[in-house]
Amino acid sequence: MVPPMREASSPRSSFTDTRDLFCMGFLTLFLELALIRYLAGNIWNLGYFPNLVLISVFVGMGLGFMLHQYASPRVSSALLYAVMLLLLALVGFVHYAHPGVPGFEDWRGDFGGDLYFTSTPKAASDQGSLPFIVCMVVITTTFAFLSQRTAKLFVRFQPLRAYTLDIAGSCAGIVCFMLVSWLGIPAWAWFAAFCLLLMVPLTESWRVRWWPVLPGLVIVLLVHQQDSVVLGQKSLETESFWSPYQRVDYIKARRSIRVNGVAHQSMVDKKKMKGMFYQRVHDLRRKAGFDPYGDVLILGAGSGNDVAAALANGARHVDAVEIDPAIAKLGKAHHPSKPYQSDKVDLVIDDGRAFMTRTPREYDLIVFALTDSLVKVSSMSQLRLENYLFTLESVRRAYALLKPGGDLVFYNYYRQPWLRDKIMQMIRDATEVEPNVIFTERDFAVVTVTRGGTAASHVEASIDVPTDDWPFLYLVRRGIPSVYRWAMLGMSLFVGLLVGLLHLSTRGQDRYGRAGMLPTKLAFLFMGIAFLLLETKSVIQFSLLFGTTWLNNSLVFLAVLVLVLAANWTAVFIRGPYAMTVVYACLLVSCLSTFFIPLGSLLQVESGIARFVLASLMTFSPIFFANLIFSVTFRDQEVPEHLFGWNLIGATIGGVAEYASMYFGYSFLAVVVSASYIVVIALLLLAHRTKGASPQVAAPPST
Repeated sequence: MVPPMREASSPRSSFTDTRDLFCMGFLTLFLELALIRYLAGNIWNLGYFPNLVLISVFVGMGLGFMLHQYASPRVSSALLYAVMLLLLALVGFVHYAHPGVPGFEDWRGDFGGDLYFTSTPKAASDQGSLPFIVCMVVITTTFAFLSQRTAKLFVRFQPLRAYTLDIAGSCAGIVCFMLVSWLGIPAWAWFAAFCLLLMVPLTESWRVRWWPVLPGLVIVLLVHQQDSVVLGQKSLETESFWSPYQRVDYIKARRSIRVNGVAHQSMVDKKKMKGMFYQRVHDLRRKAGFDPYGDVLILGAGSGNDVAAALANGARHVDAVEIDPAIAKLGKAHHPSKPYQSDKVDLVIDDGRAFMTRTPREYDLIVFALTDSLVKVSSMSQLRLENYLFTLESVRRAYALLKPGGDLVFYNYYRQPWLRDKIMQMIRDATEVEPNVIFTERDFAVVTVTRGGTAASHVEASIDVPTDDWPFLYLVRRGIPSVYRWAMLGMSLFVGLLVGLLHLSTRGQDRYGRAGMLPTKLAFLFMGIAFLLLETKSVIQFSLLFGTTWLNNSLVFLAVLVLVLAANWTAVFIRGPYAMTVVYACLLVSCLSTFFIPLGSLLQVESGIARFVLASLMTFSPIFFANLIFSVTFRDQEVPEHLFGWNLIGATIGGVAEYASMYFGYSFLAVVVSASYIVVIALLLLAHRTKGASPQVAAPPST
C-alpha cells in the first residue's frame, strides 16, 4: 500500500526516478569521501580532524531532508545547479586563502592534553578561526542543497524502496572511491567525475544540463594546479601523489616528503647517516662487543632510512613494514642507498600491529621508527593510524617476538616530556624490564629495552598507559580535553536548538505535526546517535584485529551499507510485537557482548579465518539488528524523508559523543548504544500509545 501524499508515476518516469535516486545516493557518498580526502590535503592539519568534515556533511544532509518541502521543483533544480558553484567557491577559497585548523602553533597542537605533531607555517597558525569556519559552512550548505533533491525523490517511493535505492547508490559510491584510492587517481579527476555524473539527476533538457560543466572545469583546473605545488609554497618543485590515506609531496631538491603539506620525512645518504640517531643503537651494540643485528623488523619503514641503517650495519634480513604505498614507492625510487632494492629486504605494505600479529619470525631488533602519522584511522574516530602500535598489548607482542638479547627501539621528536615518560612506563608494564634512554637532543629521544634486561623499577606514574581498549598515546591521562567538552556541549546545544525550531516550524502542518510525531522524530534522532557509534565501533574493532589499513576500513564501511540493504529486505518479514521483541533482545545482547568479551581477546585466536568469522559475528550482528529496527519502524512512515533528516541530525550527535571514548575507552560505547536503543523503545512506545492503533510506528516489545 502506498502511503498518502506519495506521487504516482508512469513506468518511464518510475525508471527515471529510480535511476536518479540511485545516482543521488552515489553522488552524496562519493563527494563526502572526496571532500574528506581533498580538504585534509589542502587545509593545514585537517587530516587530524576529518570528523569535522563528516559532522558538517551530516548536518547539511539532515537539513536538506528536513526542509525540502519549502523548495518548489524549480527552486530544487536551481539548488542542485548551485552545488557546483558552492564547490567552486570552496575550492577557490582553499586555494587562495590557505586556511588551517585553529589552535595549532607552528610545530605542534596541544588541545588540553591531546598532543598533535605538525610543522605549520606561522602565517597559517596566526589566521584565526574565521577561514576554517567559512569552509565548514560551505560544506554544510553544499550537502543541504544535494540532499533536498534526494528528499524530493524519496517521496515518490514507498519508504523502504527509497531507502534501499539510496543505500545501493551509496554502496556503489564507496566501491568507486575504493577503486580511486587503489589506483591513486589525483583529486582533479574526482571532481571531474562528480561534475559529469551530477548532470544525470538534473530534470531540465540536455541543452541546459551541461551548465554545471563550466564551474566544474574551473574546479578541475584549480585542483590540478594545487597538486602541482606544495601546500602554500609555490617555489618548490615537487611530485604529488594521492595515496589511499593522504596527499604525499616529494620535493626533489631536498629528497624530502611532505604529507598534507606538513614536513614528514627526508631521505638520508650513507655519509650523513653515520652521525644521526639511526646509527645509535647499532653503535651501542658494537661497543658492547655483540654481533650485528641479524634479523630486523622496522615498523613504519617510510622511505627507507632505518632499513638503510640496518643494512649498513650488517643485517642479514630486514622486514620493512610501511602502511602508505605512496611513501614506500618514493623510497624505492629515490632513496640514495636503494635499501628496498636489496635481496635482504622484504617490503610489506601493511599495518605494523597486524604484521606483528601474523608473523612467525623472531627478531634481533625491532624498531618503532618515527611512526607519527598526520591522519586519523577514519573520519568517525579519534584514532590515528599508529595508535594501536603504541598500546600495552602491542609492546608486549613486540617483546615476545624478540630473540634472547634482542632489542626494542623507540624514537621520535616527542614534543612534550610526558609523552616520552608514557612510552617508558608502557615498556615497563608490558615487559617488566627497565628501558634505557640512550640518546637525547632537545625533544628527541631514543629509548631501548633488551629482552632479558634489568628488572623494571617501580615508578609512580601520573599518566595513563594506553591499552587496546583505550589506545590514546597522545593523551596525558584519561579524560576529555576541555576543547572537546566544549565542542560536545556546543554541538548538543546547536542540534537541540535546530531540531526544536524545525519541530515548531512544522508542527502546524498535518503531515508533520500529528499526534505521536514528536516522540517518533526523537526515536529516529536517537537511532542516528546509536548507529553512528556502532559504525565507529566497528571500524575501531576491525582496525585492532586486522590493521588500520584503508582497505580494511573501506570494507567495513561497505559491509555496514550491505547490512542496511539486508535489513531492508528482512524487514518485509518482520510483523507483530513478538518478532520485534526478539529483534530488540538480540540487539541489546549483541551490543553488550563486546563489553563483557573484549574483541581484543580474539587476537589470541591463531587461525585468521576463525578470528575473522568470530569478529564479524560480534561486530556486525548489532549493526544488522539496529538496521532491522530502523527499517521496520521506517517502512510505513508517511513522511520518511523528514524522519530520515532527524536520523541524520542524530548522527552528528553520535559523531561528537564518540569523544567520550577518550575517557571511558571503546568498550563503553556498547553501553551508550544500548542505552540509546532503550530510549528508542520508550519513545516508540509513547508514540504508539499516543497515536493509538496506527501502522506508522513499529510496535515496541511491550505492546
